[in-house]
Amino acid sequence: MNYETNFSGIKGKVIEILSENSDLTAKQIYNKLQRNYATNCTYQALHKTLKQMTLENILLKEKSMYSINSVWANNFKKSAEQLVDKISTKENKINLKEMKDGESKQLQFKGILEIGWFLINQLMIAPNPSKKPGIALWRFCYSVVGLEEKHLTSLKKACKENQWYVFVQEKNKLDQMFGKTLLSYGMKNIKYAVPCATPLSDKMIIGDYIAEITYPSFFRKLWAIQNRLPKKVIEFNLAKHLLYMRELQPAIEVTITKNPKMAEEYQKQYLGK
Repeated sequence: MNYETNFSGIKGKVIEILSENSDLTAKQIYNKLQRNYATNCTYQALHKTLKQMTLENILLKEKSMYSINSVWANNFKKSAEQLVDKISTKENKINLKEMKDGESKQLQFKGILEIGWFLINQLMIAPNPSKKPGIALWRFCYSVVGLEEKHLTSLKKACKENQWYVFVQEKNKLDQMFGKTLLSYGMKNIKYAVPCATPLSDKMIIGDYIAEITYPSFFRKLWAIQNRLPKKVIEFNLAKHLLYMRELQPAIEVTITKNPKMAEEYQKQYLGK
């Protein structure tokens, strides 16, 4: 674990040492500093640094032994994860209002949680002044199992803001189970066994915007096996499903196009409007 990018100088080196060798005396830390980093830090300067890090609750001191404070380490980890989340969200956030007719934008997401947050928090609430119903054209019914609380809360809000009609190409026990859950969160209606998706991609249409979500073939195959295999809902492998939702992080491509005429064609084809 390298903390040099977050803690400069002696502090970063002390954390590096204690992350590999917990419970060391000041003298032992000093010896490792000299041996591993060839630093010109004096023992007096190190002692001052250790005292400061203890006051900042980065380190714990018991008698003459120093160790990293696990509470601080957990908070540090959470802060780092939040930073990564903010950077990822910023990189994948687009201003749909600024898009011109005929313009397309391409985005890439890592895993279901990232793409799920984008679809719920941006696409499903895209500008839609005419309040046209949203259309989801999916090969398999999306699942909310394994999503975070922010996804679920925002999904309810998105379904209140726009009516969503879902069309699913598959029709099996698992897709229907996932569908019932989506209806409970506010989706307006779901129809199954509708030829509407390609082997690798789904579409979602809202207002003047059309989003095509493309998945890697290996992930789509895993998804197919998961949904088609159980003959009864009770046979559903929840552990494997959570693995697909959280641990597997395939690269998922999204192309968003602002095309009022094409969006209207989808409305006519699937909703007769």
